[in-house]
Amino acid sequence: MIELLFLLLPVAAAYGYVMGKNSAKNQAHEQNRQITSQYSKGLKFLLDREEDQGLEHLIQLLEVSADSVEHYLTLATLFRKRGELDRAIKIHELLLNQPNLSHVDIDSCRLELAKDYILAGLLDSAEEHLIVLVKNSNKDALEPIINLYSQMREWHKGVSMYEAYSELFTKPQHCAAVANFYCEAALADKTPKLMEKTTALAHKTIRPLYELGKDAFEQQDYVKAIYYWRKLICSFTHTAPIYIAQLEQSYAELNLMNQFNELIIELLPKGGVLIRIKHCQALLTDGQQQQAIEFLTDSLKREPSIRGFSFLLQLLGNSNTRIQTVLAEIDKLVQSYIATKPEYQCRHCGFTSHTLYWICPSCKHWESIAPSKGLDGY
Repeated sequence: MIELLFLLLPVAAAYGYVMGKNSAKNQAHEQNRQITSQYSKGLKFLLDREEDQGLEHLIQLLEVSADSVEHYLTLATLFRKRGELDRAIKIHELLLNQPNLSHVDIDSCRLELAKDYILAGLLDSAEEHLIVLVKNSNKDALEPIINLYSQMREWHKGVSMYEAYSELFTKPQHCAAVANFYCEAALADKTPKLMEKTTALAHKTIRPLYELGKDAFEQQDYVKAIYYWRKLICSFTHTAPIYIAQLEQSYAELNLMNQFNELIIELLPKGGVLIRIKHCQALLTDGQQQQAIEFLTDSLKREPSIRGFSFLLQLLGNSNTRIQTVLAEIDKLVQSYIATKPEYQCRHCGFTSHTLYWICPSCKHWESIAPSKGLDGY
């Protein structure tokens, strides 16, 4: 009998193991079934248009189980779109407190929480989380923290962040933002040389060269003004309408108009109607009025432009005194039309303005606003 008991012990142990394993499986299955049932109940509320009750039910479920991060992030996004930032914040904070989240999930939750804080006006809290992400080399945090520092006008913080983590700034838009942070800080501190640090950026930017040229021009240092603005107009020819009058004056002050005219000829293939008008003016100075008319007429046939048409009317009026008065009246009407058209347009979102902004008031992109193009543009 004792021998039989010894024989049955392994069998009993194996049976207990199998039953225990099955019991654990059954418990896990039952738990999953309950969670699924609760999800279904919450979704039913939503489908029945009982949104408040459905969303409240789902957020209560979050406090019980946080196994599916993606679902809760989606739920929080729904709250945010509804303007219920307190609920979105609660979800993201609860997720961050879950002990078993991966580093990727933690970063996602932290980034979304920072966005909630920004919308709620809790900028210091948002900055705290975004700094953690930047220190973790999370490039997705650059856009919101750049926008945050722009909103707070914390130019020096933006500059310090770039100098500490410059390897993260690889996109042209991020480099443009940093360049403008340097410019704003330099203008605030009245230290223009600070702008020269932007030469270390991965992408060329517009404003530092413009501001350095402007500062030199105001100091009547025309050599430096030409140096900076010539570099700018050759790299970003579409920006010419912003400063070309002062650039021309700088050449004139140094009796170097021949060099200015040579620069204009060099820019003709990629320049707009303003560059072509400057070329016509050079031809007029040399007494080549008919060549100017023919050049501009041919140019307008290929690329029609209201501003170019206005200048052509002036050329034709000066060459024919009999119709000069009539053409002058027509030109007045054209000039009145031009005055109603915005001079600048954002290349990113299409925002238009009569004023140059270095950051678009609509889409918040830096250096995206430029002189307008097309029929009514430059």
